[in-house]
Amino acid sequence: MQENYLITVPTYNEAENIDEFLKAVFAESPAEVNVLVIDDSSPDGTARLVKKLMQEYPSRLHLMERPGKQGGASAFLQAFSWGLEHGFDAMLAMDADFSHDPHHIPQFLEAGKNNDVVIGSRLIPGGRIENRSFFRDLLSKCASGYCRVLLGAKIHDWTGGYNLWSKKALETIGVESVVTRGYSFQLEMKYKALSRGCSIVELPIVFPERKHGTSKMPPSFLAKALADVWRIRFMCKSESLQQFFKFAITGGLGTITNLLIFFLCADRLGLPEIPVSIGCFIVTSVQNYVINHKWSFALSMNKTPLSVKRWLSFLCGSLLGLAVNIAVMQIIIHSFVLPYKFIAQATGIICGMILNFFVSKFVVFRKKYVK
Repeated sequence: MQENYLITVPTYNEAENIDEFLKAVFAESPAEVNVLVIDDSSPDGTARLVKKLMQEYPSRLHLMERPGKQGGASAFLQAFSWGLEHGFDAMLAMDADFSHDPHHIPQFLEAGKNNDVVIGSRLIPGGRIENRSFFRDLLSKCASGYCRVLLGAKIHDWTGGYNLWSKKALETIGVESVVTRGYSFQLEMKYKALSRGCSIVELPIVFPERKHGTSKMPPSFLAKALADVWRIRFMCKSESLQQFFKFAITGGLGTITNLLIFFLCADRLGLPEIPVSIGCFIVTSVQNYVINHKWSFALSMNKTPLSVKRWLSFLCGSLLGLAVNIAVMQIIIHSFVLPYKFIAQATGIICGMILNFFVSKFVVFRKKYVK
């Protein structure tokens, strides 16, 4: 169970909000919760007010001052790195303008006990955006639908910034590997967390308009985020390609093991071929399962222990791939005149391996999304 929490709050010209906001945060938070304010040299004196409050919360309130306005995305990422270095178990990202209501903090912490990522969602039943025009509300929903379709994932609120990230999730994503900024970094982190096997739940929140000041995110940031969805998709496709090559290498190692065992048992010891062949298949399926778990799909598994149930699923996928291999080989042999039959076998192997890879990636070695 998680015990040490850090609330990360980037600020720029939030002097009108910061005192009231931080007091509300501490009022809603249990004693083990710390707060880190990341201020980008606000000319309105936000950092000065935070320093004054640090006297009231000497061991729980922290301030990181950065030179110049560097943006909310880099502030959150730097805060996450700071939290990991200081041993916090989970980090809750919030804005200081009261658009992220501190009243939801206990709900986030409770949901975070059993999930790697908790997304504050405005777009699921129970969540809503207050005082927004019909057009802006429709724009948010269309943007979310666009991301869901293009990224092929069931998350509803992609651009929202009120989210809790466990230490496990941040280490799995790799904070230093996040390359997008603006709204896009929210998309990238959520998609990477989901695609790498983190358990995710969406928590309904009410998103009110800010009390004071003006929004730091112009509409152009949202437009850029929607364009960056393609970039994020491409990055994850590159990751899948790497997984496929590792999967193929693992299959090659399994073939070598299979042939070696068959040679020793059937040729050297004279044991019956069929039982030896079945034994080779079982042994190599165990070997392939372990290597794929620990190497090919290591990011998805993220220290998840080996299991007999998962191995049996992998074995079923292997048998399905073998069936496709044989079927494709037979179809080609009976449909075409080939100079060599091994061409049909090679084609069947490739088709079976591709199917086996997708079964492994999306069934065997992937944790399910939590609604």
